Amino acid sequence: MGNDRRARLFNVLTIAVLVATVCLLCFYTSMGLNIYNPFPPPTVAVLAESPVETPTPSGPTDVPTWTPTSTSTATPPRPTRTPTLTPSVTPTFPPTPTFPPTVTPTPRATRSPWPFTYELDLTSPQYGCQWTGMAGQVQDLDDNPLIGYPVRVWGAGIDVVVTSGSDARFNTIYGSQAAWEQFFDGKPKPMEVRVQLHDPYRDDHPPISEEIVIDFPGFCGAGLGYVTFTKNH
Repeated sequence: MGNDRRARLFNVLTIAVLVATVCLLCFYTSMGLNIYNPFPPPTVAVLAESPVETPTPSGPTDVPTWTPTSTSTATPPRPTRTPTLTPSVTPTFPPTPTFPPTVTPTPRATRSPWPFTYELDLTSPQYGCQWTGMAGQVQDLDDNPLIGYPVRVWGAGIDVVVTSGSDARFNTIYGSQAAWEQFFDGKPKPMEVRVQLHDPYRDDHPPISEEIVIDFPGFCGAGLGYVTFTKNH
């Protein structure tokens, strides 16, 4: 029985110590948080002050208020500048030169192994149907007459040499200062005639064109064989 009483006593004392500890902690906590102060400072009596006349400012009533600027130690960011590009000058090129049109050369007689080429036309005689024969002219590439060239005409029973430009009457009839002509018959008839131009500057007078063969058909519309000799080189 004695032991039970002693144990109860110890339990009661322990609980009392715990309660006292909790109360002491709450007391110090309220003092630390300034919730309860058992030692307040003495109250100072307030002295009555006589009213002080407030001087009326003579200057402007609006006094600018100075707003303190906070000093920052951080370095303000630098503004980013976008570079302004200067437009480049567009080069001005000179106008493209205009060249004169290319002159197309006038086509000339085709070159051949012979110094002279020829053109043959079978047409109506200048004298009508009572005439059949050969005629023609000699010229250079620029249609200038070449006088004094021998033309051999043979066939149908004749063999003669006539000279270009030797008869003014022929020049007038055929419109060239280097014309020539050879009569064959007084009426149209079929026949074969040959003509060739020769060199007037050599003693042997070699041919300077190919030999031309003309076949007359025997009617009036083809009673004149007209040959134009053209110097090509």
